[in-house]
Amino acid sequence: MAAKAEGLAVVVGAGMAGLFAARVLLETHTEVVVVERDELPDGPEPRKRVPQGRHVHGLLARGQLAFDALFPGIADEFGEHGCALGDVTGDVRWVFDGARMRQAESDLRVVSASRPMLEWRVRERVRALPGVRFLLGHDLVRPLFTGGAVTGVELSGPDGVVQTLDTALVVDATGRGSRAPVWLAENGYGRVQEETAKIGIGYTTRHYRVPDEAMGGDLSLHIVATPGTPRGAVAAKVDGGRVVVTAYGMNGDHPPTDEEGFLAYLASLSAPDVHRAVLAGEPVDELVTYRFPANLRRRYERLPAFPAGLLVVGDAVCSFNPTYAQGMTVAAIEAQVLAEQLARGPVDARAFFAAVAEQAVDGPWEMALSTDAARSGAVATDEATAAVLAGACEHPEVAVAYARVVSLVDPPSALGAPAVRDLLTPRRVTTGGLTFDVQVSGPEDGTPVVLLHGWPHNYRSWTDVLPALHRAGLRTIAPNQRGYSPGARPDAVEDYRLPLLAGDVLGIMDELGVASAHVVGHDWGAIVAWHLAAKHADRVRTLTATAFPHLDAYQSAYRDDAEQQAASEYVHVLQDPATAEAWLADDAAQLRGLLALHDNALTPQQQARYLDFHTQPGVFAAALKWYRAGTLLDGRSDLGQITIPTTFIWSTDDASVSTAAAERTADYVKAPYRVVELGDGASHWQPQQFPDLVAAEVLALVGADAPVQP
Repeated sequence: MAAKAEGLAVVVGAGMAGLFAARVLLETHTEVVVVERDELPDGPEPRKRVPQGRHVHGLLARGQLAFDALFPGIADEFGEHGCALGDVTGDVRWVFDGARMRQAESDLRVVSASRPMLEWRVRERVRALPGVRFLLGHDLVRPLFTGGAVTGVELSGPDGVVQTLDTALVVDATGRGSRAPVWLAENGYGRVQEETAKIGIGYTTRHYRVPDEAMGGDLSLHIVATPGTPRGAVAAKVDGGRVVVTAYGMNGDHPPTDEEGFLAYLASLSAPDVHRAVLAGEPVDELVTYRFPANLRRRYERLPAFPAGLLVVGDAVCSFNPTYAQGMTVAAIEAQVLAEQLARGPVDARAFFAAVAEQAVDGPWEMALSTDAARSGAVATDEATAAVLAGACEHPEVAVAYARVVSLVDPPSALGAPAVRDLLTPRRVTTGGLTFDVQVSGPEDGTPVVLLHGWPHNYRSWTDVLPALHRAGLRTIAPNQRGYSPGARPDAVEDYRLPLLAGDVLGIMDELGVASAHVVGHDWGAIVAWHLAAKHADRVRTLTATAFPHLDAYQSAYRDDAEQQAASEYVHVLQDPATAEAWLADDAAQLRGLLALHDNALTPQQQARYLDFHTQPGVFAAALKWYRAGTLLDGRSDLGQITIPTTFIWSTDDASVSTAAAERTADYVKAPYRVVELGDGASHWQPQQFPDLVAAEVLALVGADAPVQP
């Protein structure tokens, strides 16, 4: 810590940026005077000159980290005063274009509090520090300059009397309306370059008493505005047992201020979550509105010269679209920059503004402008951003990575890290003249696990299984198999015979440099996995088959078991060459019905994902060729014995597999063998319905040092 300087420092403005600056200045100054033109409330009450204070305010995770560094223990203090505490992804429901982001734990703390509460508790912490004095009801007339440096300030009190304070350091935290550019121009330092980006955002807010069950266990619901649906809303638990609800829109599409219009606006959003919460609650105050015309940035770092002893922070430097909740967090980062500069000695203003631009403002500013431009339709959403948003709704790892970036904890480049990139972009792997889309993800040096999907899905059927495998250090390889990958879609039915399907997997492993792997298969993928384990045991370390038994056992049961014969009737239907056209007729009504069956246990989001995939040209017809090739019912299966550790997961309620077929599978495994029998509504689609169970069984088999129990 630098030695304390003689004299005092003056901070103008007792908002969050000014309070942060005052806290930091006490490290190096014997006295800090905080000048504020308002008379400040004694509790968490809205301030007259802060009209936006009644609306929702977010403190990003990076800001929370800075809060904790500046004021140790303050998060718990917020909790003691009735604020909601939780995880930034695990306890916040984000919705993009109707799709919910995955709510995985991020280990980033979030505080949901009203702006008056946040400001009051920080103000009280600053007020309690030795050496701080608040001068209320006073306004800064002008800083005084002598020889290129600040030497004092002129202040106007409540009675209009002007007084002078001698100081060598003034921090302007007066917000967007700062007069610093005028003072600099008047004193020969030139014009401060300003950048503006018009957005015309408006929002309307009301507080409610909302039952906990209406919030679904979450502390905040955020229907995010997107280019497709540029209206948004937030419902967040805050202090006082209230839920603050703020709806917002851009370019003049503002939420109404009458109750009927406000409710209709909420009902028009891309998801009903906030609207439902409001309908379940009771309002506790009136609707209030706020307008924000444009983002504004002042480029102090570009001035050729700057007086010593004058610094500018907070909204006086950069004022962001408030729906991104960047303002308080950026102000906290600026305070940390100020602390670093003070630790080196007297602050060089030009070095300070250069560091503020680089460390605090540049990233959020570019993020805000690019997002605003996309939301307003001024530019198209780039494919990478669209992929990240879609991936965040599908993969917990992407959701956490995205939240860390928008929370300013990580830079945008973190979304290009291999762990994220691999989940968003399949690799193209060519083998045997065919090119496959393969999702390769998890630790690059991890033990390989091959995951083979069934029908009518694709490699995304493993989405919910992957996180646990990755956390355990496994490298996962999930191909879209023959017919499902555009570059691997031969025309002839005979090209979909089982040995060829298994050969594809071996070829993919070869191309990826994988000598052997643990193999997991579901449905048709399980059939391929059984074949690999039987015919290529040297390439398969363990086998986990879900929903489909050993093919020899299946055909044995089909020959003499009435239950299996009845359960296999659907196969004859799918072998009909005209089937594909029928399933896709009438806007794929028959396929929609299959995906929506209760037995399938697919969420609406999963149903939409598979529907979109299988209605792409050529996909569904190619996938049906697996059935038309005759593998299931030809009676010629001769896979033989399995000699590697095996786990078979099946459901007694599965309409496509009989008890006889499941039980006879044990006759074909001459190795450690475990059967996991599910019932009570468990469906055929176990990776989607029971992903944690499937992952746990895979991990138990992969990590077994001794034979698994029979």
